[in-house]
Amino acid sequence: MISNSDKETIQIAKNFAATLNGGEVICLHGNLGAGKTTFMKGVAEYFNINQDEIISPTFIIANQLKSQKSKTTNQNIDNIIHIDAYRIDNEDNMLETGVLEYFGDINSLVFIEWSEKIKKYIPENNVKNIYFDIIDNNKRDINIK
Repeated sequence: MISNSDKETIQIAKNFAATLNGGEVICLHGNLGAGKTTFMKGVAEYFNINQDEIISPTFIIANQLKSQKSKTTNQNIDNIIHIDAYRIDNEDNMLETGVLEYFGDINSLVFIEWSEKIKKYIPENNVKNIYFDIIDNNKRDINIK
């Protein structure tokens, strides 16, 4: 899909979030500034999470966000875990974060930026990959697999 603006990226994310059942691990691939955090703002909006809570967790590694959506839909997703592994030097540092317990939890979704840095912890099942490519200042190619 081609996004021509942050607003379109947010809508793509909301549409994607509506398809999730819980337990998925979603790996977000793309260079700095490619739109991964903007995409997360759309996910947050879909799950009735304040967008101000969505910041790139580069320095804290992971954010746990509480969904308000499960109260109004059939989706029983209570936790949105947003991981940024950019600063991870050793994959085993992920053990210290406590977020691995959410991998595969049917009441949670895990979104990971820079997932290649923690690949040994990425489960083999129920994983989706989203690739972000910068076309120009506003335009992004978003490929969901």
